[in-house]
Amino acid sequence: MKKRTREKVALLVFALLVVLGGSVLLRYFETGRTFNVAATGVDDVFGQMQGYTAIVFDGTYDPMDALRPAVDVTSEGEEAPASVGAMVLSELSRLPLALRERPVYASDVRSLYLDKGAGVVTLDIADPSRYEKPVILMAGDRKVGVVYVDYYASKKRLAALQKEMTDAGAQSLICLVPRLSCLATPDGFQTVIVTDDSQAEPGSGEGSEGVHIMYAPEREQVGVVLLTALNVSSSKVYSAL
Repeated sequence: MKKRTREKVALLVFALLVVLGGSVLLRYFETGRTFNVAATGVDDVFGQMQGYTAIVFDGTYDPMDALRPAVDVTSEGEEAPASVGAMVLSELSRLPLALRERPVYASDVRSLYLDKGAGVVTLDIADPSRYEKPVILMAGDRKVGVVYVDYYASKKRLAALQKEMTDAGAQSLICLVPRLSCLATPDGFQTVIVTDDSQAEPGSGEGSEGVHIMYAPEREQVGVVLLTALNVSSSKVYSAL
């Protein structure tokens, strides 16, 4: 009887150790990811980006869309703004170029990161249909797989797409989607870029199950996804240089 009791106690202790070990391991990976993201920020500031991969793209979200109603036609046959928002847009367009803030372009940010020593890939997320079939792009000596999914993709379908890219040598996987709900799961991708979600904050980035999710920034801004050599992702937005 005493032997059975000792066995039960031993099993209980073993189970507790497994749970504790798993908790410590999980905390280790979380801390490791946080450290990598912080280190990326430091290296970016000091311009030491050798070994990093930068995914650069122009913003696509237009915050003025909500201010663009249908136009009214005046009695003279001229189109007139139908709301205050439309009037504001009309007046802003008349400002002298010297008074307007210069937009930032992907080419500017691409040059910035090339000068810092990173491998760079520029994506055209305004026309994501070019990535409907998986594409392998070179960022320095690193292969980046990119695919656009504008339909509901099951786990099986996503696994097949990921395998196609890794079989072609891709070391990092990027998925473009109009909405996050297109994916049964973001697992397996390093980064998911959401190109057309008016419900999300433009340019925001978040982690989900080890995957970095970034929402396209506003037009005249540039989004950047930074990947470390260990494929830890982070993102930022440039509105000026």
